[in-house]
Amino acid sequence: MNYRMKDNAREGIDFQLIFPTGIDIPSQNPGALGAAVARAYNDWAHKVVAGHGDRLSPVAMMPAGCPQEMANELRHCVKELGCKAAHLVSYTKEQQMDNPVFFPFYEAAQELDIPLFCHPGTLGDAGTLINRQTHFFPMHILGRPLNCVAPLVAMVLGGVFEKYPRLKVVFFEVTAEFLIFWMHRMDDDYEVIKDAGMCPQLSMLPSEYVKRNCYVTCETDEKWLPLALAEVGETHVLMATDYPHFDSTFPRTVSGIRERPDISPKQKKLILEENALNLINL
Repeated sequence: MNYRMKDNAREGIDFQLIFPTGIDIPSQNPGALGAAVARAYNDWAHKVVAGHGDRLSPVAMMPAGCPQEMANELRHCVKELGCKAAHLVSYTKEQQMDNPVFFPFYEAAQELDIPLFCHPGTLGDAGTLINRQTHFFPMHILGRPLNCVAPLVAMVLGGVFEKYPRLKVVFFEVTAEFLIFWMHRMDDDYEVIKDAGMCPQLSMLPSEYVKRNCYVTCETDEKWLPLALAEVGETHVLMATDYPHFDSTFPRTVSGIRERPDISPKQKKLILEENALNLINL
């Protein structure tokens, strides 16, 4: 962690939220084993950042393979470990994220005012189109957007955000541009389907739930970032470095956003500082 702190200073990062690289281990193992592994990881990660709690905070891993324990684990991580955010899986082998088995977890997240961070997976059983690929490159290309599309569509169209209006979900590593297409795609179908009485679980346009409940991280070089800020909302776009992975823009993430000529100083401050501070109540 001392080495990480030096790199954070080099990048210009004051506070960092940390994911495990092997996200599926604590989040997807089934049953009591899954619950135990999630608890073991969360307690261990809390000890790893000891002494740096004002600068580093692990994202709490939730045992989605044991849904009945997710709310309990969330309360443990928030109230006893001081976690600022919790992980949301894209889906499990058995359920999409609008399944009522997850509702107690969403209720707890809303009650605790803790954002859920949806970090997509890539390998293994990470979706039909992804696990049919033969090597890492196409897996990585498909895995990032598709493993965020699944929970986005399930939670918006499944009425999760209608039921939990203060729930906050952040989608990682898919670009801010990603949300624009899906907002328009869902709205386009909704206009037809609502007249046929096929979606009584929604009371407004799908894009309105996205703009209210959803957040997304951006890349330093994405072409349509200004459009995303306008469509998704400038208070719902954040910065992430993906440090220390191979495709990280470290140590040019913060400076890359600051140097963009096509977004305003106010928008840069929102992306780099204020949106995150408001989201995690720091």
